[in-house]
Amino acid sequence: MTPENPLAEYEFGSGALRGSRLTLYASRLVHVGGESMETVPLAQLAAVGVAFERDPRKLNWAIGLLVAALALAAVSGPLHGMISALAAGVKEHAGRESLDAVLLTAFAALDGLTRLFVPLAGILASAAVAFLVFFRLGQTILRLNFAAAEREFAVRGRNLFMIQFAEAVAAQLSARKG
Repeated sequence: MTPENPLAEYEFGSGALRGSRLTLYASRLVHVGGESMETVPLAQLAAVGVAFERDPRKLNWAIGLLVAALALAAVSGPLHGMISALAAGVKEHAGRESLDAVLLTAFAALDGLTRLFVPLAGILASAAVAFLVFFRLGQTILRLNFAAAEREFAVRGRNLFMIQFAEAVAAQLSARKG
């Protein structure tokens, strides 16, 4: 038996499939990764597709986090001012010592909480930016359609090598069926 030369290869450089490789031969497609191997005879494939997609959920999360960050930043100053004014009013009209001490402690705790709103808004805004970046990057997905099933291989970003590999698989598949 003579060894077959691969017609095309694609190695996953990132994501869940990092380090694995798709190899196209004249009669089969082989996925090797880690300690596993999967061979798909081209005769079993019905269609091959490749697409660049963006996940709209990431955009929704980014918008929601940005709105929350803006709301926290907007209420932080007025809330801090209001609580400080209430605490000053309690201090000014000190009548019953124990109740005043409890109110001052509660106002101090609320004041400390409102001071955390601005850093928390910054953290939420940073998370929103990260979601926007991942939304913008999107992913390239290779779909292998069988008679009753579908197998997907996804990589982050618009990956031209994955698109070229899919074209090679499609060409080989059409050559075998034609």
